[in-house]
Amino acid sequence: MRYPVAGEDLEGRQLLSAGAMVSTLQVHPAAYPAIHPNTPVLPFATPSKKATFIDSSVKIEGGSSVVISYQSYIAPYATLNGTGGAIKIGTGSDVLDNAALVANPHHQYRLPQLLIGDQVSIGYGAKILGPSTIGGYGAAAKPTAIGARAEIVGATIAPGAIVSPLARVGPGVTVPSGFRVLPGMNVTTNAEASNPKLGMVVPVTSTDTSTVKKQLSESQTLAVGYSQLYQGSSATGPNPGANPTLGGINNGNLATIEGVSQEPGPSSVSFEPKKSAPQFLTPHQGLVGSLLSNFPARITGLVEIDMRAGQLLHHLGRSNAIRADEGQPIIIGSIARTGNFVTINSPLGGMLTIGRNFRAGTGAVILGGPNVNAKIGDDVTIGSGAVVDRTSLGSGSTVGPGAYLSTSTFPAGTVIPAKAIYIKNKFQGYVRW
Repeated sequence: MRYPVAGEDLEGRQLLSAGAMVSTLQVHPAAYPAIHPNTPVLPFATPSKKATFIDSSVKIEGGSSVVISYQSYIAPYATLNGTGGAIKIGTGSDVLDNAALVANPHHQYRLPQLLIGDQVSIGYGAKILGPSTIGGYGAAAKPTAIGARAEIVGATIAPGAIVSPLARVGPGVTVPSGFRVLPGMNVTTNAEASNPKLGMVVPVTSTDTSTVKKQLSESQTLAVGYSQLYQGSSATGPNPGANPTLGGINNGNLATIEGVSQEPGPSSVSFEPKKSAPQFLTPHQGLVGSLLSNFPARITGLVEIDMRAGQLLHHLGRSNAIRADEGQPIIIGSIARTGNFVTINSPLGGMLTIGRNFRAGTGAVILGGPNVNAKIGDDVTIGSGAVVDRTSLGSGSTVGPGAYLSTSTFPAGTVIPAKAIYIKNKFQGYVRW
């Protein structure tokens, strides 16, 4: 008999090295691999007030090389890919909807580490690629944030620094503590990252830091709430792996945290009203709350959509996240078409209203916000990769791909060019990458 050795060049030494690296990352602070049974509550059978919550829609690859500490929140359709390297996420951090952490893109590094510290917020649709370090751990930690659709490639974002939406920080660059990269900038040198005179960064303000702290606090609270939804039902029976002296930790019920579902409610999330389910149009009763665990999008809380659920699913792309578990209601007249990885949310409160025949391209991010009633009119199109933040758009408006609109109001029929940046109704230039 022949015993071929064709696979001999893939011997175990690299795996042992990777395993040793992951073991090192599992301490200071303690962290646990994002594999069963540590999903969706991590670590397994932890009381809800201490647990990390990983949404059931999160895509995890190489989960044994992805370790996460306590009280963090991994939101719908985020991607954690530790293949060929390792990822660590610290305590009290979040990775928001459709964000992606990829340790070794295109397999171009040898066992890279992608490190997300304590108190770090990774924004909607942001990408962290390759051996990057965001924030710090323990005594070195400060509130640190990466904005919506920003991209970090092999860079270091020091504790207390902020990268604004649609900005990019390139390989080898360090953004020092206390600096904020402006929206749409492409930072490729340390001088650009640390010298405000070059026009790419400004000092972090107390308002900036306060906003990051509030986002992290609400994400931590949502982690508690969704963990409680999953493992708090006595109908599933007590979890045999839990400490029997604690109580309240039951076998999980995935139906409560999949597809179209309720928000956690005020018993575990103080800033929410009563438990509300998304509402869809019905033939005879108008809008009716629905729980649809097999729905092919993640829709939570008081989202009111003036379409039948069966009709809506044919108009949505893959991995759409529509969450009204922070700000609500989110009211949508009708959706003509969305691309993949679209995010609609109203973080930190406020309302968001979208009219009829709404269109959004792949990767678009549409946000309400605190103390704002953002209104998007009928027949509005948001281009691929655009970020519309606390902004109202009149009917018939078009936002070009990759544009950034913040805290602005535009009349009917407005056309925003691709990659244009408007903040408080003032044109700021174009996204530079």
